[in-house]
Amino acid sequence: MSGELKNILKVASIYMATVIGAGFASGQEIMQFFSYYYEGGFYGIVLAGILFALIGYIVLVKVYSERIRNYEEFLFPTVGWVIGWIMEIMVTLFMGAVLCIMVAGAGNIISDAINIPYHYGTMIAAILCMIAFLTDIKGIVALSSFVTPVLVLGILGAGFYVIANMNRWVFNPASGFDLITDNWLFSSLLYVSYNSISGVVVMCSLLPYLKSRRIAAAGGIVGGLMLSIIAIVLNILLYLFYPDIVSDEIPVLTIIGGYNSVLGELYKVLLLLAMFISAITSGYGFIERIANKVKISRKILIPVICGFVVPISNVGFSELISSIYPIFGYMGMFMLFMILFQGLNMLFSKLAVSFAPISCKRRYKNRNQ
Repeated sequence: MSGELKNILKVASIYMATVIGAGFASGQEIMQFFSYYYEGGFYGIVLAGILFALIGYIVLVKVYSERIRNYEEFLFPTVGWVIGWIMEIMVTLFMGAVLCIMVAGAGNIISDAINIPYHYGTMIAAILCMIAFLTDIKGIVALSSFVTPVLVLGILGAGFYVIANMNRWVFNPASGFDLITDNWLFSSLLYVSYNSISGVVVMCSLLPYLKSRRIAAAGGIVGGLMLSIIAIVLNILLYLFYPDIVSDEIPVLTIIGGYNSVLGELYKVLLLLAMFISAITSGYGFIERIANKVKISRKILIPVICGFVVPISNVGFSELISSIYPIFGYMGMFMLFMILFQGLNMLFSKLAVSFAPISCKRRYKNRNQ
């Protein structure tokens, strides 16, 4: 494998990892933002894949071209100090929200595994996160580079296994569920919007991997399209058991465990690791940003934040996803359209440069006549 291809796949994998978190792998995000809309859900996933590819292309090419090293260098020159400051607060709050949601999900798996009440499970998950925040998290963050690819293979492998062994369809387009929006189109936009908040932050730190413009462009496009393929497989898997799995907090785990107990246990471990990694990386970013603003010792701030996380997480994994993520979807819509507008500017600038020599030749020819 060539060095360029390795870098393209590395950039695409990092981009995918920002979206394929535990909420995605659990099936809750796909079910709530796509599966509820039946046939429209597939159109929504295709649209989301195209938008993820466009966003990846635009942001990574801009990072490479302008030598951007962090999120602030990308944001503030584009939108100015006031809007940039508001969006900076939004990113901070989103990190805190992800921490709460992942603790809720981890608490659900822990409570099922050792047969204890759910609120004790979230308490254990929050304590484990607190211990990680108070110690060195470098090893845990490094673990994410291993867990995410394995999780992707787990989703695809388990999905194809269950689909191949299905002898009947359970799908029944039942009504009565609370939809996030009235149509699949807007639901797809919300999904891309809130995922772009963390995606852009991560992509703005990838300059060391972007050795050429082609790596930047291909990394973004490949990452976006792969997300769409994985989401389609997951959506088909959920469709096969819809609406029987609607009430499950972690529907994919229920499906896989029902078909093969060994696969179910392996997927449970992977999902739990993914939830802790998402909780710790998001929580660490949240704590760092708060600590830098309020100038409070991290040893005091960490237990306080983890203490607040527990009652919020007790609301429930699926309930938090259906209520918190759409809010950030609306908030992140400005960023989504800002990035797409920048993409149009890049396109028009390229066209202007391409047509400039033709225009000059015409003027020169007319002058000689």
